[in-house]
Amino acid sequence: MRVIGFFIAVNLLLATSLIAQDQSDKQAKAAQGDAWKKLLPNRSKRGTLHDASQQVRGDSGKWNDDPKLLHMPPLSSKPANLSLDDWYDRLQDTRHQRLLTPSDENWLFMKTRQLDDNDRVWIERIERHGNKFTVTSNEAIWRGRYQKTFTYYNVFGINLGKLAPGKYQAKWVIKPLVFKQFEGNGRPRNEDRSDNWSKDERSGDSKPVELKVAFQIAAS
Repeated sequence: MRVIGFFIAVNLLLATSLIAQDQSDKQAKAAQGDAWKKLLPNRSKRGTLHDASQQVRGDSGKWNDDPKLLHMPPLSSKPANLSLDDWYDRLQDTRHQRLLTPSDENWLFMKTRQLDDNDRVWIERIERHGNKFTVTSNEAIWRGRYQKTFTYYNVFGINLGKLAPGKYQAKWVIKPLVFKQFEGNGRPRNEDRSDNWSKDERSGDSKPVELKVAFQIAAS
């Protein structure tokens, strides 16, 4: 009887393991086959691909020398008394981070480096290929002559949606551009600068900057 019980237990363990492996394989295949992209339909739509943003002026006392990238939980979980920028700073501390599950929406947040008020930044495309995401943005630096009024950095948020359990990678590419002319007078009426973009931008001399982050989605 003990021998029969032993074989039954072994078979149950094998069956459970095979079922778990089959589910894992299905999830992996589904993720690998999941591909999509979001592109700007035309130049007039610049500044529309992000899902959240904040401009932080240098005269506020805050400063950011280098661009940064972070995988973050659903925007709905942000405390009401925190700005996007302050929430980003809090979640950089691993003590405030938690492992997300398939029921959670996933967000990428990127902070630009400190820019001058006439510089322009916008997201050009967002792509997914399996478990890899790539965001491409443009950083257009104005080369005209003017007296600076303020500096700033932007915080951009992108909603990646709900994801199946597994390991993921995200890359944010910042393409350097330069320009000398505005489509308007250089004085945007809107904070997101949607009414006043660069007119004659071209590739800059520096190399593109790549920011990378890896994250994991736990089984629910």
